Amino acid sequence: MKISPVKRIWILFLLLCFGFAVTCQKKTPVKPEDKVIARVDGIVIVQRDLIRYYRSMVQTDPSEKNLPLSYGLKKALLEKLIEEKLLLRIAAREDLTIQPSEVNHLYEAISRDYGPAFSDYLKKLGMTPDNWKSQLRKDLLIEKVIRNHLRKVPPPTPEEIKTYYETHKKEFQVPMQYRFSQIVVPTLKVAEQILQKLKAGKDFAKLAKQYSISPEGKQGGDLGYWREDRLPEEFLPVRQMKIGEYSDMIHSPYGYHLLMLTGVRDARILSLKEAGPTIAWQLAQEKREAEKKRWLKSLKKQADIVVYDKALKKTTFH
Repeated sequence: MKISPVKRIWILFLLLCFGFAVTCQKKTPVKPEDKVIARVDGIVIVQRDLIRYYRSMVQTDPSEKNLPLSYGLKKALLEKLIEEKLLLRIAAREDLTIQPSEVNHLYEAISRDYGPAFSDYLKKLGMTPDNWKSQLRKDLLIEKVIRNHLRKVPPPTPEEIKTYYETHKKEFQVPMQYRFSQIVVPTLKVAEQILQKLKAGKDFAKLAKQYSISPEGKQGGDLGYWREDRLPEEFLPVRQMKIGEYSDMIHSPYGYHLLMLTGVRDARILSLKEAGPTIAWQLAQEKREAEKKRWLKSLKKQADIVVYDKALKKTTFH
């Protein structure tokens, strides 16, 4: 099975945010063939932990399976596993729990996204639905630990929001906007008939309700305001129209269009009041991300972590 780009991005996003928790906080039983690649406060991480983690993250084509992974990527994967062990230990210490319904809801959503191929995907990973749900439960636990910690991060102050606005005004420039309505009909003959009705003084909105095959026709054809830089090609004529004017017939793959300009907004810069909520959200996200990185770095600094580079370098993913 080959994963679509959308699914691959989703899986990689899961890795970057929380990752699959493929190890538990109990000591991993070490088999004779296992090679220990790291220890976290005495808890071992072996090569098969990393291999399973990678395979859970990305299902590659057969032709890609023998491609070597760089040491840098292996080290990055190992760092995520180390973070998981530390965060799961906090979850246990704080007695955090995840309800089965939460796990089942997420599992069903992922299953629907994959479709019928999901069961085959699990088999290729050597996993059962219960294995997968167990990992999802750990992912949700890690997410809860991080979310609980980040609640302590204060929101941006009004002064911080104002400072950002004053130093980034170019980000809040809004180009000219046009509000217009349209009538869409399937044939040239019908479009010509409607055009004649408009020339005779008939109401555009009423004709849209009567003839337009486009969804907004029921509301008189109103399409609302469109930014000048986002106008589709068939709507470009509105830039040369005056309010109240209607266009000639415009052909597109959807049929024949008649447009009427109903409003214009000049280009401007959003006010602080308008831009404030967006700035506040952005600054809050940046603060949370910075605190998350600082906190994880602190957790790893406080832990007794040993990485066995030779064993890590020799780890293969085939």
